[in-house]
Amino acid sequence: MTEMNINHFLSDESEFNNEDSSSKKAPLKPIPKIINGRYKIKRVLGVGGMGIVYQVDDLLLKSIGLEQYEFAIKVLNSESAEFNDADLLLVNEYLQANQLQHPNIVPIQHLALCEESQRGFLVMPMIKGELLSLLLDSPFEDIPDEARLKYAFILINCLLHCHKRGVIHGDLKPSNILISNNNELHLFDFSISRNIDPDKNNFAINFNQVHAWSGDYAAPEVLQGNAPTIKSDLYSLSILLYKLLLRTHPYQQKENTVETRTKEQQKIHKLLLQAMGPVPAERHLNFKVLISVFKEIKNKQNTEKKKPLLQKVTSVFSRH
Repeated sequence: MTEMNINHFLSDESEFNNEDSSSKKAPLKPIPKIINGRYKIKRVLGVGGMGIVYQVDDLLLKSIGLEQYEFAIKVLNSESAEFNDADLLLVNEYLQANQLQHPNIVPIQHLALCEESQRGFLVMPMIKGELLSLLLDSPFEDIPDEARLKYAFILINCLLHCHKRGVIHGDLKPSNILISNNNELHLFDFSISRNIDPDKNNFAINFNQVHAWSGDYAAPEVLQGNAPTIKSDLYSLSILLYKLLLRTHPYQQKENTVETRTKEQQKIHKLLLQAMGPVPAERHLNFKVLISVFKEIKNKQNTEKKKPLLQKVTSVFSRH
């Protein structure tokens, strides 16, 4: 087996980070159905702005009788992979994600190179579930209020963990969040994440070439090609929480929506708006106050659960 080092992920002429470069690699070789004689592709799990995620069977683990042989692998899509040194995005994701240890952040277990296609790939645990983006926008799914509150709390906890470890996620949005079959939230996709300490960003990324962001969730400065920051993460988090807890995008709601909300919902509205300003330095989010509002809502939910059915029906009619 050939000894591997970072040079296997570098092109002969580094041009991925060159602002003026339109140089492309030679035509991409397709990913084989069985990668390196070990990972057998079963199906596509998802396609994002920069990557494709496949469900695979680890044939080695399967052959020795282990039950946990299903994994997910990520490769760059054809558009992203065309640029020289594009695989460094995968290297960056591996380095940044491995600074984190949180039960609700998807870990990256392995970084490797496909011998046949000479394309890099990441190996991650296989988590069965649905993307939050599908659950939020589906007319056939309705996330219960209790679950929305739980997901919001976990999401805040995930981001605070990232920032405490010095990692800026950079691309918070519902399609980068998985809700597992046992109703747990999992944050993933650190491909364009950065470290708060510039010295720990081993590889430069030309953000003008990044096409992963969603205009509905990315901060204005990020959409203009600037590197993500803690303040841009805060912006994206606030819009995500708004959509999750108040069931609408803050910039796409009807004029009279705010007036019909409960006292707690109005508090959430005001708190989250403080983190959505166009000027990064003016964005603030008081997590302590926000969590206290969550507790108020949770207490109300618990009280409502204890009410007899007849009293619940009576209270519904009394409000109309």
